[in-house]
Amino acid sequence: MPGVGRRRARVDRQIATRKRLLLKAKGKFSALFRFGIRQKMIVVLLSVLVMALGANGFMTLRQQEQDVLREIKQRGEDISRFSAQSIAFRVVAYDYHGIQLLLDDIIRSKDILYARVSSRKGNTMAEAGTQPVNPEGWVLFDREIVFDDEVVGQLKIGLDTARIANQMRDQQFAMIMREGIMIFLIAIGEFLALSYLIVRPVSIISKSMTDTVDEFGRIQANRIPIDSQDEFGMLATQFNTMRAQLNDIHARLQSKIELADVKLRETNSQLMEQSDELKRMNDELKRLAITDPLTGLYNRRQFERLMETEVALSVRHGEDTSILIVDVDHFKNINDQFGHKAGDTVLRRLAKILTENLRTTDIVCRIGGEEFVAICRRAKADDALMVGDKLRRMVQEHSFSFNADRIPVTVSVGAATIPNALGVQTPEEFFQCADIALYHSKETGRNTVTHYSRIASEVGRPGKNRVSSGEAS
Repeated sequence: MPGVGRRRARVDRQIATRKRLLLKAKGKFSALFRFGIRQKMIVVLLSVLVMALGANGFMTLRQQEQDVLREIKQRGEDISRFSAQSIAFRVVAYDYHGIQLLLDDIIRSKDILYARVSSRKGNTMAEAGTQPVNPEGWVLFDREIVFDDEVVGQLKIGLDTARIANQMRDQQFAMIMREGIMIFLIAIGEFLALSYLIVRPVSIISKSMTDTVDEFGRIQANRIPIDSQDEFGMLATQFNTMRAQLNDIHARLQSKIELADVKLRETNSQLMEQSDELKRMNDELKRLAITDPLTGLYNRRQFERLMETEVALSVRHGEDTSILIVDVDHFKNINDQFGHKAGDTVLRRLAKILTENLRTTDIVCRIGGEEFVAICRRAKADDALMVGDKLRRMVQEHSFSFNADRIPVTVSVGAATIPNALGVQTPEEFFQCADIALYHSKETGRNTVTHYSRIASEVGRPGKNRVSSGEAS
């Protein structure tokens, strides 16, 4: 019977081997279709990536849209503000041609469709471009044109937003494509990384543990073929690698931030310089608006403002204020005989004589071709006569010349003082008093000084229809 026992033992071992092979094949087949750790990690990572990048893309698109709208509004405000400041002087001067040239230059920008300048009364002074019929795709900016703190007109500028909108859509599409490619590349990279760093070591460990089991299910003490002691060592190695990569990315980002900060400071410095230059130009425009370009004295516009102030103060406080109108005798003959350049030279030199021989508190203005006015504060009638005669003598004794030709120059002076016996209280009447006195100086031989108080009994209170001194020059 020993032979029967050996045959039965051999059959039992064959049956056990077949069972073991069958179980092994079944395990491999199940592993092929099992939703294991690799598949789970890929699904989780893809879900997180899709949600994160989707949310980031949505917020980025929203932010881009807000930034574009803000940029359009800011650009429109800047263009309209700078254009209104640049055009203010031309609007005051009714320079229709200059305004039209400026508007034509503005609409040459590819984003500006339409520009129009209206006067304070609403009349169109200049218009460039075509106002779109469809309100979509463009934005209209209104800006008041202010000159010397006074609204003198209205500027309208239509800004095209279609190109910017198309550009934003292209950027959105490009961003979606980049995110799709990024998700795809990240998925491939994560799949390879998971397969090599996690699944492979686990598979090796599992296979090694399975291979070490003998036919009886006992685990053999064979070494698991992994270089590191455990998976934590591998994770630590990868973490250090990632940390080095992150440090490198951080260093590059920091360098870019520093570069951007330098560029931002440079841009801010340029903007400050432009702002200072614009302020200087505005100050220069204001100066030109109140200054006579030939003599550098205040012009008639500024003289009228000063007269309103001085008369109001004199009436309120009862202080004496005098004005002297100085007119060049026979100035037309000077221009006809010596030329207009010689006449300009005489006027510039006369302005200097008046300025040098008046008090620092007095104000000299040029209000006409050859007519100057001096406003003398706290000067009584006798003081005005004395100052007027001094100016007359200084001009008569001065040697005027041009191109070696001596030019005889004399002036006639008309003076007036308030308060006076006639109760003059308006700048117009005050000026007319001095103008009447000047007319009297012209009529009585020129090269003389007349104060209105000396002839007031003859001419009476100034009237609106009295002949001006300019007709007797």
